[in-house]
Amino acid sequence: MSVLPNKGLCSKKSFIILCYRSQEPGLNSPYVGLLKGQLDYWFSKSKYTKGFYKFLEPCKHPLYRAGDSWSEELGCSRRIFNTAFDNIGIRYNSKTAFMNAQDKFQGKLYASYYDRKTNRTFFVRNHEQSQQIREDLLPKKSSTKSLNAQNDHIKGKSEEERGNLLPSNRSRNDTNSRSYASKSGGTIGGKKNTSENTSTSSLSLTSLSSKIDEKKKIANDMKNIWIEEIGELDVNHLTSTLISRLSISYGTVFKSSLENWRSYCRKIASSKFLMGEKRGTNFKAKLSWAIQHETYERIQAGDFTLGDRKIEEKPINMSPEEENNAREELKQELLNSSKDQTWIEACLRLCEKIGYKTVKNWLYPLNITTINSKEVELQAPSKFIRDWVEKNLGKELKHTFQELLGSSLEYCRITSIA
Repeated sequence: MSVLPNKGLCSKKSFIILCYRSQEPGLNSPYVGLLKGQLDYWFSKSKYTKGFYKFLEPCKHPLYRAGDSWSEELGCSRRIFNTAFDNIGIRYNSKTAFMNAQDKFQGKLYASYYDRKTNRTFFVRNHEQSQQIREDLLPKKSSTKSLNAQNDHIKGKSEEERGNLLPSNRSRNDTNSRSYASKSGGTIGGKKNTSENTSTSSLSLTSLSSKIDEKKKIANDMKNIWIEEIGELDVNHLTSTLISRLSISYGTVFKSSLENWRSYCRKIASSKFLMGEKRGTNFKAKLSWAIQHETYERIQAGDFTLGDRKIEEKPINMSPEEENNAREELKQELLNSSKDQTWIEACLRLCEKIGYKTVKNWLYPLNITTINSKEVELQAPSKFIRDWVEKNLGKELKHTFQELLGSSLEYCRITSIA
């Protein structure tokens, strides 16, 4: 935005405000256009072409400098920044998730990931798509060399030969006359031929409708899991905005896995504070709050007390056939996995004792790190899973290992990676 003084119109100072409007479609929010402009500005610098880090808001990080954050640069909150970025980019909650993603940009212009080792957020650009958009926006210019070559080829030909070399949509007798026929989208007898355009539009609408239906299905599945695990929904219905946010978080935060989403919901359900059962507070986790990227990071980092509330395994309505299929799938998944054979056998036995759902949700993620006749040590991917398994399944685990290894087994411990 530029402000230019105009002193010639009246005695008092007048100002003309020039606002920049992006030519690119989809940038319907002022912050989205502003953010894209700033991102492109930083990427235009040679040392930042491959990516750069930038803090989202002022912090105590040793590398932070006053004014060196997005909230200060754009004059917006962290929440507004994230909302704007989600329109043009994909956010990853870790560097590992970004590096392992097959389609890092998922059709968008930018991506960001949070490096947990250095506590910095990095930004990268989809240079290929950015260049394509730039080319699409620029007017197409005919090649001078191509035109000269065509003129040289026509020179020296007879009138009849020159007529045959003219484009098919131009009259031989009058090169300035209008077209009588066109292969696609032209005119025939003064009427526009729109059959192909109509067909293309229909295909585009069908594709768009399919994507919308897919987003709605994902959002509804996530909503149903939330209701199953948390117990209630804080909104009367899913708005288009909430559907879009759920779909984005499903792909970026939860790696397109409903199981990851269910596990996350269970973490929330295991906290008295997050479930609104803590004395002295009226706070309770809401769906729109839970799917925010920063909320996920805080829960994963242990900012809230987890495990102080008992989680009951809630039945999921399945037909007997679906139940058998799911049980067989878990069995095959166990047998085909690279897990320790003793642990596979233990899981299969526990399926009969405590149910395959409990095994799939809580025990399958564990791995054996130490095993002998005296002790077994299992490693869980998180403290939350470790604590829950120790509290609810510790005795069953030890008893099952004693059946497999002998009654001399004394210890069955569970550790966690983080």
